[in-house]
Amino acid sequence: MALVATTLSATAAIPATAAPFSPKAAECVDGHSDEHGDEHGDEAAANARVRKGAKANEPKPFAGTGEQYLTLDNASTLAAGSVTVPTWFHIVTPTTATQADRDRLTQLARAQLDVLNEAYTGRTGTQASAATPFRFELAGFTYPVNDAWYTVTPGGVEKEMKAATRKGGKETLNIWTASIGDDLLGWATFPTRKLSTNDGVVILDESMPGGTAGKYALGDTLTHEVGHWLALYHTFQGGCNGKGDQVADTPAEAGPQFDCPVGADSCASPGVDPIHNYMDYTQDSCMYQFTAGQVARMSDAWNQYRAS
Repeated sequence: MALVATTLSATAAIPATAAPFSPKAAECVDGHSDEHGDEHGDEAAANARVRKGAKANEPKPFAGTGEQYLTLDNASTLAAGSVTVPTWFHIVTPTTATQADRDRLTQLARAQLDVLNEAYTGRTGTQASAATPFRFELAGFTYPVNDAWYTVTPGGVEKEMKAATRKGGKETLNIWTASIGDDLLGWATFPTRKLSTNDGVVILDESMPGGTAGKYALGDTLTHEVGHWLALYHTFQGGCNGKGDQVADTPAEAGPQFDCPVGADSCASPGVDPIHNYMDYTQDSCMYQFTAGQVARMSDAWNQYRAS
């Protein structure tokens, strides 16, 4: 895979040709079901967040793995705040980066951890969000300097980067920040029974709070991707039909929503589109909610896959 180093402040281009999803009250099939795109030939499966207007294919979930995550063993939901997750940030920079550049990104990462904890404690936004069991505690930073890794996309270079830098076990959250390619804001692996060196989350560095990614620079790309790391699907998984994201209290959604289209209702089933949910594609300022059903699913996934 040929990758080109960019300057530290550069972000991926945003094509203007693709239109956002246009909601309509009709039963339809999800055209964004993630069963397409680049495959990871690894044990870990992946899911992503993309910008409005992006043409990029998302990583294909479940590639090379028998895991399907449609059902999880039901157990009592873990108590709020009962799980502390060791969290490593790998701040990837190109060879042209200065120490001042790395210092700035470190400060963004510290702010990012605060945003992540606010989201998972249910304290984000003016309306209620379910509190989760998870609190994220900084374990440390690494500072890889590599031009190819800095513009990483899902695939071979990603595996090389992760294998060289990943820390801890299945219970440890590893986050790589870089100027990622393919118009992706980030992607994450789903949990697996056997630890993969590919396990973790990759995000656009400028999507961290205080970054230059505009309406995607409040830090909720990481909130979204950690949801995948804990086995949550997108809210639009499966479209209007079937069990969708496997969570009963998230209304069905025909496809991803962008910006913040209040009142959008794309399926005939009860409930408007869950545009405020962290697992949709709306802009960061629109997102503030996990549901109780999503919290229960994340808790079950932790018990089944990540608890040490």
